[in-house]
Amino acid sequence: VKGELSQIHHRNVFRPADPHQLTWKQKEEALESHMFLEEKRNVDIKGRIVAGGNKQREHTEKKEASSPTSHIESIFCTATIDAMENRDVAILDIPNAFVQTDLIKDGKEVKIIMVIRGRLADILIRIAPQVYKKYATTDKHGNTILYVKLLKALYGLMEASLMFYQKLLKDLEEKGFKTNPYDPCVANEEVNGSQFTIVWHVDDLKLSHKDPEVVSEMIII
Repeated sequence: VKGELSQIHHRNVFRPADPHQLTWKQKEEALESHMFLEEKRNVDIKGRIVAGGNKQREHTEKKEASSPTSHIESIFCTATIDAMENRDVAILDIPNAFVQTDLIKDGKEVKIIMVIRGRLADILIRIAPQVYKKYATTDKHGNTILYVKLLKALYGLMEASLMFYQKLLKDLEEKGFKTNPYDPCVANEEVNGSQFTIVWHVDDLKLSHKDPEVVSEMIII
């Protein structure tokens, strides 16, 4: 838990909000924070903090927050082309994809307040007391409460996957890729006289090109 909160803090995923400057409505609508623990294959325990996006459903249509995903036909078609052209293929996921994504939707900043309670708030204050301590309050039971303004698309937000999609698409287009007119999660670019194809499902990507060095270079970037 401490490792996850330290990472979130150092990545500037949020900043503390002054509770005295927040309105009653902002506090009422603040998203709850949750910490999930899972045991990995190597028996390590991994923590992940997420925002409870359930409150967003009241004023956010699902279709407005959904991210496109690759069609199953696109995966089979591109895999067939990869085999026929003897392309080098790499499968990867982008680590910490959402928390590297600014809270921007359709070019506009999205303002979201989240509340961190109890032991999670206490641990966060111990990690960076100079940042959080002066903004901490307590409830009637003596539990610590911290309000934070989200700066990144934290897991759990309804719009998180869509924001990441828009960021990834922008990054690919800046590198010269053009999306397929039939599938918004397939992009191609001519590199060294051969087609470079990327197919993705949220933060999982399939890259293919005849030259392994071209694929490796893209992975490093």
